[in-house]
Amino acid sequence: MNKNKSTLSIIIPCYNEQANLPLLFEKLLKIQLECHEIILIDNGSTDETSQIIENFIKNNNCCIKLLKIKKNIGYGHGIMSGVRKASGQIIAWTHADLQTDPKDVVKAYHFFISKKKGSNLILKGKRKKRKLFDNLFTSLMSIISSFVFKIRISDINAQPKMFRRNFIKFIEDAPDDFSLDLFVLVKALKKNYTILEFPVIFKNRYYGHSKGGGNLIGKLKLTLRTLSYIKKLRHNLKH
Repeated sequence: MNKNKSTLSIIIPCYNEQANLPLLFEKLLKIQLECHEIILIDNGSTDETSQIIENFIKNNNCCIKLLKIKKNIGYGHGIMSGVRKASGQIIAWTHADLQTDPKDVVKAYHFFISKKKGSNLILKGKRKKRKLFDNLFTSLMSIISSFVFKIRISDINAQPKMFRRNFIKFIEDAPDDFSLDLFVLVKALKKNYTILEFPVIFKNRYYGHSKGGGNLIGKLKLTLRTLSYIKKLRHNLKH
Protein backbone atom coordinates (compact mmCIF):
# COMPACT_ATOMS: atom_id res chain seq x y z
CA MET A 1 0.00 0.00 0.00
CA ASN A 2 1.22 3.49 -0.79
CA LYS A 3 1.67 5.34 2.47
CA ASN A 4 -0.06 8.41 0.99
CA LYS A 5 -3.23 6.35 0.65
CA SER A 6 -3.06 4.83 4.11
CA THR A 7 -5.18 6.43 6.80
CA LEU A 8 -3.39 4.78 9.73
CA SER A 9 -1.51 6.69 12.43
CA ILE A 10 0.32 4.42 14.89
CA ILE A 11 1.34 5.87 18.25
CA ILE A 12 4.08 4.14 20.23
CA PRO A 13 5.07 5.42 23.69
CA CYS A 14 8.78 5.01 24.41
CA TYR A 15 9.87 5.47 28.01
CA ASN A 16 13.52 4.51 28.57
CA GLU A 17 13.39 2.08 25.65
CA GLN A 18 16.85 2.67 24.17
CA ALA A 19 17.70 -1.04 24.22
CA ASN A 20 14.56 -2.00 22.30
CA LEU A 21 14.75 0.76 19.69
CA PRO A 22 17.07 -0.88 17.10
CA LEU A 23 14.79 -3.90 16.77
CA LEU A 24 11.72 -1.66 16.86
CA PHE A 25 13.12 0.42 13.98
CA GLU A 26 13.79 -2.73 11.99
CA LYS A 27 10.18 -3.84 12.36
CA LEU A 28 8.74 -0.37 11.71
CA LEU A 29 10.63 -0.03 8.43
CA LYS A 30 8.91 -3.20 7.24
CA ILE A 31 5.43 -1.73 7.80
CA GLN A 32 5.95 1.98 7.14
CA LEU A 33 4.52 1.86 3.61
CA GLU A 34 1.29 0.62 5.18
CA CYS A 35 1.05 3.68 7.43
CA HIS A 36 0.16 7.34 7.08
CA GLU A 37 2.51 8.05 9.97
CA ILE A 38 4.18 6.42 12.97
CA ILE A 39 4.58 8.68 16.00
CA LEU A 40 7.13 7.65 18.61
CA ILE A 41 6.53 9.35 21.94
CA ASP A 42 9.59 9.98 24.10
CA ASN A 43 7.58 10.00 27.29
CA GLY A 44 10.06 11.85 29.50
CA SER A 45 12.86 9.29 29.17
CA THR A 46 16.02 9.62 31.25
CA ASP A 47 18.14 7.53 28.88
CA GLU A 48 19.15 8.12 25.23
CA THR A 49 15.74 7.32 23.76
CA SER A 50 15.20 10.74 22.14
CA GLN A 51 18.67 10.99 20.63
CA ILE A 52 18.49 7.49 19.17
CA ILE A 53 15.10 8.21 17.57
CA GLU A 54 16.28 11.56 16.21
CA ASN A 55 19.36 9.98 14.63
CA PHE A 56 17.28 7.25 13.05
CA ILE A 57 14.78 9.71 11.55
CA LYS A 58 17.63 11.88 10.25
CA ASN A 59 19.24 8.95 8.45
CA ASN A 60 16.09 7.34 7.05
CA ASN A 61 13.46 8.61 4.64
CA CYS A 62 10.39 7.32 6.43
CA CYS A 63 7.04 8.28 7.93
CA ILE A 64 8.33 8.00 11.51
CA LYS A 65 8.03 11.11 13.67
CA LEU A 66 9.19 11.97 17.18
CA LEU A 67 7.11 13.73 19.81
CA LYS A 68 9.08 14.72 22.92
CA ILE A 69 7.51 15.06 26.33
CA LYS A 70 9.93 16.62 28.82
CA LYS A 71 8.44 15.17 31.99
CA ASN A 72 6.85 11.76 32.37
CA ILE A 73 3.36 12.46 33.64
CA GLY A 74 2.13 8.98 32.87
CA TYR A 75 1.38 6.34 30.25
CA GLY A 76 -2.03 7.77 29.42
CA HIS A 77 -0.71 11.31 29.09
CA GLY A 78 1.97 10.17 26.65
CA ILE A 79 -0.41 8.25 24.43
CA MET A 80 -3.06 10.97 24.42
CA SER A 81 -0.40 13.52 23.45
CA GLY A 82 0.24 11.36 20.41
CA VAL A 83 -3.46 10.90 19.70
CA ARG A 84 -3.94 14.67 19.58
CA LYS A 85 -0.91 15.05 17.32
CA ALA A 86 -1.96 12.32 14.89
CA SER A 87 -3.33 13.31 11.48
CA GLY A 88 -4.56 9.93 10.22
CA GLN A 89 -8.24 9.08 10.00
CA ILE A 90 -7.64 5.85 11.90
CA ILE A 91 -5.55 5.99 15.06
CA ALA A 92 -3.92 3.10 16.88
CA TRP A 93 -1.45 2.63 19.66
CA THR A 94 0.81 -0.19 20.72
CA HIS A 95 3.97 -0.51 22.85
CA ALA A 96 7.68 -0.20 22.12
CA ASP A 97 8.51 -3.39 24.03
CA LEU A 98 7.53 -5.48 20.95
CA GLN A 99 5.42 -7.88 22.97
CA THR A 100 2.87 -7.09 20.27
CA ASP A 101 4.52 -7.10 16.84
CA PRO A 102 3.93 -3.90 14.79
CA LYS A 103 2.98 -6.05 11.80
CA ASP A 104 -0.04 -7.23 13.81
CA VAL A 105 -1.16 -3.60 14.09
CA VAL A 106 -1.18 -3.36 10.29
CA LYS A 107 -3.07 -6.66 10.02
CA ALA A 108 -5.58 -5.32 12.53
CA TYR A 109 -5.91 -2.14 10.45
CA HIS A 110 -6.89 -4.09 7.34
CA PHE A 111 -9.37 -6.10 9.39
CA PHE A 112 -10.78 -2.87 10.85
CA ILE A 113 -11.29 -1.07 7.53
CA SER A 114 -12.93 -4.16 6.02
CA LYS A 115 -15.84 -3.81 8.42
CA LYS A 116 -18.97 -1.93 7.44
CA LYS A 117 -20.19 0.96 9.58
CA GLY A 118 -16.65 1.39 10.84
CA SER A 119 -17.30 4.78 12.43
CA ASN A 120 -18.91 3.17 15.48
CA LEU A 121 -16.28 0.49 15.96
CA ILE A 122 -13.24 0.25 18.18
CA LEU A 123 -10.68 -2.51 17.87
CA LYS A 124 -8.55 -4.07 20.57
CA GLY A 125 -6.07 -6.89 20.61
CA LYS A 126 -6.78 -10.29 22.11
CA ARG A 127 -3.54 -11.75 23.45
CA LYS A 128 -2.66 -15.35 22.64
CA LYS A 129 0.01 -17.66 24.10
CA ARG A 130 0.26 -15.80 27.41
CA LYS A 131 1.42 -17.37 30.65
CA LEU A 132 -1.30 -18.79 32.90
CA PHE A 133 -0.22 -16.47 35.72
CA ASP A 134 -0.71 -13.40 33.51
CA ASN A 135 -4.06 -14.63 32.23
CA LEU A 136 -5.35 -15.03 35.79
CA PHE A 137 -4.65 -11.37 36.60
CA THR A 138 -6.19 -10.23 33.33
CA SER A 139 -9.30 -12.36 33.84
CA LEU A 140 -9.76 -11.07 37.38
CA MET A 141 -9.64 -7.43 36.29
CA SER A 142 -11.96 -8.14 33.37
CA ILE A 143 -14.53 -9.81 35.62
CA ILE A 144 -14.45 -6.97 38.15
CA SER A 145 -14.68 -4.28 35.45
CA SER A 146 -17.52 -6.07 33.67
CA PHE A 147 -19.46 -6.41 36.92
CA VAL A 148 -18.98 -2.79 38.01
CA PHE A 149 -19.83 -1.19 34.66
CA LYS A 150 -22.43 -3.81 33.65
CA ILE A 151 -20.76 -4.29 30.28
CA ARG A 152 -18.63 -7.12 28.94
CA ILE A 153 -14.93 -6.24 28.93
CA SER A 154 -12.07 -8.67 28.36
CA ASP A 155 -8.27 -8.43 28.12
CA ILE A 156 -8.36 -4.73 28.96
CA ASN A 157 -4.70 -3.89 28.37
CA ALA A 158 -4.22 -5.85 25.15
CA GLN A 159 -2.72 -3.96 22.22
CA PRO A 160 -3.34 -2.52 19.76
CA LYS A 161 -6.22 -0.14 20.42
CA MET A 162 -7.67 1.33 17.22
CA PHE A 163 -10.49 3.72 16.31
CA ARG A 164 -11.51 6.43 13.86
CA ARG A 165 -10.51 9.97 14.77
CA ASN A 166 -14.10 11.06 15.42
CA PHE A 167 -13.90 8.99 18.63
CA ILE A 168 -11.28 11.34 20.10
CA LYS A 169 -13.93 13.79 21.30
CA PHE A 170 -15.22 11.14 23.70
CA ILE A 171 -11.84 10.59 25.40
CA GLU A 172 -10.50 14.12 25.82
CA ASP A 173 -10.74 13.70 29.60
CA ALA A 174 -8.70 10.49 29.58
CA PRO A 175 -6.59 9.64 32.65
CA ASP A 176 -2.83 10.20 32.61
CA ASP A 177 -1.92 6.76 33.96
CA PHE A 178 -2.26 3.09 33.02
CA SER A 179 -6.04 3.29 33.44
CA LEU A 180 -6.26 4.71 29.90
CA ASP A 181 -7.09 1.38 28.24
CA LEU A 182 -9.96 0.66 30.63
CA PHE A 183 -11.26 4.23 30.23
CA VAL A 184 -11.30 3.96 26.44
CA LEU A 185 -13.18 0.64 26.43
CA VAL A 186 -15.77 1.81 28.96
CA LYS A 187 -16.32 5.05 27.04
CA ALA A 188 -16.71 3.14 23.78
CA LEU A 189 -19.29 0.76 25.20
CA LYS A 190 -21.20 3.56 26.93
CA LYS A 191 -21.37 5.34 23.55
CA ASN A 192 -22.76 2.15 21.96
CA TYR A 193 -19.61 1.34 20.02
CA THR A 194 -18.99 -2.24 19.00
CA ILE A 195 -15.65 -3.60 20.19
CA LEU A 196 -13.84 -5.84 17.74
CA GLU A 197 -11.17 -8.21 19.02
CA PHE A 198 -8.17 -9.10 16.87
CA PRO A 199 -5.92 -12.01 17.94
CA VAL A 200 -2.25 -11.17 18.45
CA ILE A 201 0.63 -13.34 19.62
CA PHE A 202 1.92 -11.93 22.90
CA LYS A 203 5.69 -12.33 23.20
CA ASN A 204 8.20 -11.87 25.99
CA ARG A 205 9.88 -8.50 26.30
CA TYR A 206 13.23 -8.38 24.49
CA TYR A 207 14.96 -5.90 26.82
CA GLY A 208 14.19 -4.03 30.02
CA HIS A 209 11.16 -4.51 32.23
CA SER A 210 7.47 -3.76 31.95
CA LYS A 211 6.37 -0.27 33.00
CA GLY A 212 2.87 -1.51 33.77
CA GLY A 213 3.37 -4.48 36.06
CA GLY A 214 5.55 -7.25 34.67
CA ASN A 215 6.35 -9.15 37.90
CA LEU A 216 4.11 -10.17 40.81
CA ILE A 217 4.69 -6.99 42.83
CA GLY A 218 4.18 -4.86 39.73
CA LYS A 219 0.95 -6.66 38.89
CA LEU A 220 -0.36 -6.23 42.42
CA LYS A 221 0.40 -2.51 42.31
CA LEU A 222 -1.26 -2.20 38.91
CA THR A 223 -4.28 -4.13 40.18
CA LEU A 224 -4.67 -1.82 43.18
CA ARG A 225 -4.34 1.27 40.96
CA THR A 226 -6.89 -0.14 38.54
CA LEU A 227 -9.36 -0.98 41.31
CA SER A 228 -9.01 2.57 42.61
CA TYR A 229 -9.62 3.96 39.14
CA ILE A 230 -12.64 1.69 38.58
CA LYS A 231 -14.21 3.25 41.66
CA LYS A 232 -13.36 6.76 40.47
CA LEU A 233 -14.58 6.18 36.92
CA ARG A 234 -17.84 4.66 38.12
CA HIS A 235 -18.44 7.75 40.26
CA ASN A 236 -17.67 10.12 37.36
CA LEU A 237 -19.97 8.30 34.95
CA LYS A 238 -22.85 8.76 37.37
CA HIS A 239 -22.42 12.55 37.36
